[in-house]
Amino acid sequence: MLPTTRRKSVALLVITRIPTHRNDGAQISAAARREILRQVRDTFGGYTLEGPFQGAWVADDGTVYEETSYRLEVLIAPGQLQVARELVIGIGKQLGQRAMYFEVREGGEVIDIT
Repeated sequence: MLPTTRRKSVALLVITRIPTHRNDGAQISAAARREILRQVRDTFGGYTLEGPFQGAWVADDGTVYEETSYRLEVLIAPGQLQVARELVIGIGKQLGQRAMYFEVREGGEVIDIT
C-alpha cells in the first residue's frame, strides 16, 4: 500500500504574458524582468516562465500589436485572485503596456514528495 500524504487545497493557475518590449518599441531589460519575477516569487511562492513566444492581437481601435513575450504561470490560492490581478495590472503599467493578458484556470497542485 502506498503511503498517504495530506493534500493541500487545489489552487488556481494564473497565466499572463511578460513582453520583451514596451508598446513604444523600447526593449525591456533583463534586470526589469528579473525584478518582476522576484515580485511574483515573493508574493506567491513561485512561478514558471516559458518562452519567448511570438503573438499578435488587435485592439478595439484597430491597432495591431505584434509582439514577443514570455508565458508566466503562477499557482495561487483562490483567495489571492484579486492580488494576482492587481499585480498583473502593475506589471503592465511598469512595462508601458496598453493591455495585459490575464487567464485563470481552476485546478493545479504542487505535490510535496518528501
